[in-house]
Amino acid sequence: MTQPLHLPSTEALPPYDILNFWYGAGTDTELTIFCYGKRFNITVSADNLQGDPDVESEYLSLLRKLDSGELFEQEDDKGDPMEQLCFWIAFRCNSQMRALGSKQQPQLHTLYDWFYPETIILTPMIIDGRLQVHSSTPSQQLLQDMLPSVELTCSIADFKIPVVTSSKVFLPQDMAGGDLPQRPTKVFTEHGMPRFFKPAYIMEPAIREISTLLRIQELGLLNIIRAPKVHEFVDSQGNSSKISGILMDYIEHRDSLGYIDIPSTPLPVRRKWISQVQHTIETLHAAEIVWGDAKLDNILVDVDDNLWIIDFGGGYTHGWVDEDKQETIEGDNQALSRIVDFLVGKSSE
Repeated sequence: MTQPLHLPSTEALPPYDILNFWYGAGTDTELTIFCYGKRFNITVSADNLQGDPDVESEYLSLLRKLDSGELFEQEDDKGDPMEQLCFWIAFRCNSQMRALGSKQQPQLHTLYDWFYPETIILTPMIIDGRLQVHSSTPSQQLLQDMLPSVELTCSIADFKIPVVTSSKVFLPQDMAGGDLPQRPTKVFTEHGMPRFFKPAYIMEPAIREISTLLRIQELGLLNIIRAPKVHEFVDSQGNSSKISGILMDYIEHRDSLGYIDIPSTPLPVRRKWISQVQHTIETLHAAEIVWGDAKLDNILVDVDDNLWIIDFGGGYTHGWVDEDKQETIEGDNQALSRIVDFLVGKSSE
């Protein structure tokens, strides 16, 4: 049974985590976020927003920008088109989420707890000229569909990587104590070993990343470059052929390279970083391995001021790799040139 709410969206949004976002060829979008201690699945359609020209126009404008793939260059930009649309949806449903949210943060101790939070479906619509948000209970099928899950290929299964259950992967104590929302990244095995958890939602990038990392391990390249090692997989709903994510080395780091204050970084350190990223990419290419989505955000600066490359799921990011060069050696080299320019202080324009 659905329940309409008629609350104004005046409160500021608290921290929230985007778990999933989808949009199709029409005007339908679906946002899943963790906020106020619960998981909200929000489905939006322009058809449901007719009756309030301002709300409908705002939504369609953001959707067009997302669909065009254009980058924002105005000074008042607050993120890429997807982030802006997600924020708009979350803000429009903020009061409803606040009213329906937990009064106390849930106690999350394991990945299993994170995978199965209380979930509510929200559907914003205009009724009698006013924005209302209907809430409903998700079906069991929808709850299952929300879980990360990909099927392993035979070639990956042949590596015999250990598989652990989500109830045996533990969250940091600050998460268990209520500092939420925060997507689990640093987790611990039952033996207390720190790991980086990366969920596997989409087949192609997940398989590409796993295959690439295992290839790097198989060739012994981890002895000469800095990239994470795959230690375990996390099972998916007890299915032996599917996983919900990867457990890799957790890299104690300062930040990603894009968030480092480069002008304040000593020149010898920047020269070392240039040498490290050049050596890493050259080593990968010599082994016929393509990094893929090469960019500053996919380079970590560790606590010893060394660079690690991460994210081998493929794709490309505008401004770093041209679309026609994605997932190629040429694309990696194009991004490398731009990374070097960044480190020496040259404009990307």
